[in-house]
Amino acid sequence: MVIDRTTGKGCALSIAAKTVTRNLIADGIIGKTIAKKERPKRSVWLRVRDYGDDWVCIGGNIAHELTEEPLWVPSFIDERIWTQAVSKFHIDSRLDENVVEFLLPEMDEYLQNIPDSELISITRDFLIENGILDQPIRRHKGNTYYFDKSEIYSLDNESKLFPYEGRINHIFTVTGPDVAFFNSGVWIKAAPRFEVGMSLKECIGIFVETELAHRTPQELSPLDQLIQYIARPVYERVPGNDNVKTFDRIRITVGLPRYQFNSWEALQSEVKKYQHEIYQRVIQRMETDRSFKRYGVPINFLEISDVTLLRDFSLEFIFELKEPKIN
Repeated sequence: MVIDRTTGKGCALSIAAKTVTRNLIADGIIGKTIAKKERPKRSVWLRVRDYGDDWVCIGGNIAHELTEEPLWVPSFIDERIWTQAVSKFHIDSRLDENVVEFLLPEMDEYLQNIPDSELISITRDFLIENGILDQPIRRHKGNTYYFDKSEIYSLDNESKLFPYEGRINHIFTVTGPDVAFFNSGVWIKAAPRFEVGMSLKECIGIFVETELAHRTPQELSPLDQLIQYIARPVYERVPGNDNVKTFDRIRITVGLPRYQFNSWEALQSEVKKYQHEIYQRVIQRMETDRSFKRYGVPINFLEISDVTLLRDFSLEFIFELKEPKIN
């Protein structure tokens, strides 16, 4: 299960990693060797160390005295799940960060069985630890909204308690190491739905249901996959034409994909298939070019004199002025 922190629930599940980390510490992980990583010329043993101030980290050790030490396994996590996750832990990184990135995604059943009420409670504790009470949460039309010491969402009318110094000035956000578990964008999106008088837990319930908008990638058409870019037109004069206000030919390059086709012949076939559509795109590119507009030459005064598929995976168009018709 991938934890998606563009959703409030995903943030809450990330925060749950701190609870799992506390349980690991209570289970005796500090000072224990938890995994062995093979390197080209040596083995590195992962050991958990407590540096104080909530900094519990994964350290690497190549000391020979660790070679006979059995690897530590928690009592409350399936050994197969633990072994799979801990093999991915990063050296010199926080234990809780490894838990959220590598352990929780392996614990599908555990995550799916956490009720929303527990996620809300865990998130409440997390936000209070990060100082959410008596801090501006939202500013709107000169007013400020905040959670008072009783955890009630309150209105600071005309921002008398919290001077309104700017549109986003002094708004609460999670900072420091804990920022990895929280997405302020989701919180900001949820905040307009908070109502004065709601408890912190009620507002977190709204947060848990909030998601950032996901843009569905637009599938490219075969033509758009074929045309990588259309370069700016290059205006050329033949030797002897010194009039900078004129040109003799226009060269335009169309970039093509290098690895999309399994042979040069396949690329040639695709270019031939869409040659008319490619030509139309090239004409559109030329018509919108500022330099072309400055010359003041109507597009129908031009004709293609050459089209070449080059070995650098580009298609080169050369346009020249049509010969005037003599009646």
